[in-house]
Amino acid sequence: MAPNLFNPIVFILDGSPFPLPDAKTYPYLYNHQGHPQHLHEPKGTLVEMAAQDPDLERGIRYIDIGHKEKIVPDASYAITLFDFKVKEVHYQGLRATPETAHAFGMTLLKAGECVRFDYESLVCSQYTYGKWAGHQSPYLEAARRRELLTYNPTDLEFHHFPHVFFSQDSHPLVISVARWRPYVNEISLADLWIAPGDAIVLPSQVFPSPPRPGASYAEARRKIVDLHGNRNAAFACWSDPAKPMLLTETILANASLMSSAEAGLHYHEEVTPTRHTPPLA
Repeated sequence: MAPNLFNPIVFILDGSPFPLPDAKTYPYLYNHQGHPQHLHEPKGTLVEMAAQDPDLERGIRYIDIGHKEKIVPDASYAITLFDFKVKEVHYQGLRATPETAHAFGMTLLKAGECVRFDYESLVCSQYTYGKWAGHQSPYLEAARRRELLTYNPTDLEFHHFPHVFFSQDSHPLVISVARWRPYVNEISLADLWIAPGDAIVLPSQVFPSPPRPGASYAEARRKIVDLHGNRNAAFACWSDPAKPMLLTETILANASLMSSAEAGLHYHEEVTPTRHTPPLA
């Protein structure tokens, strides 16, 4: 029998989640070279969670976008289907810094820094992302959800619980991000390249209430939703033929919270092919 000369295509391999220590006893999250430590007292440099600033904007901006509800085939939930009204959607590559992370409502947690993080019902888990993870869609009918697509569509989300992404492999961890201004139909898109050893902390998100009647464009534009997606996590590996996948660690909701209405999970898709570029030197 001839040997198998083909390597399998890896999309995403889930690790085994484990619960975080009691948040009242261990309310501080410390970044130990890309690995989380939960501590009773602050360690290293204590940083504050970045306050939301709706006037900040980074990335590539699209205007006059559309969105509508889409029912996912063979599933019991609906998502938001975007239409950016372009033939190719561009994501700007940005190095993750305190400023670029803040522009999407997130906090950069560098190695040796800690932040107060006293949240319940969370777990930590390792994930392995393949280079081709962005070429898979969970929003197709069930029989096609393991299909290798010829394009890389947009897949973004937000939810009502905090999230932390740790970059602990030899290549940067790439997280796609967006700042959506739903009441003026605008969105800005980017990829944050998180250096090995760093992490980003995402606060809980809820959809903003409508602007008051008669509000100006400027006032309505300050109503924002910050989105994220991790299907392109291994994008930095594309330049390395010997590196087909990337290991990372994530803090997210436990199974009970994840399956509840309280989690406030909202998924967003845009089916136009995307272009992702590295940060400028």
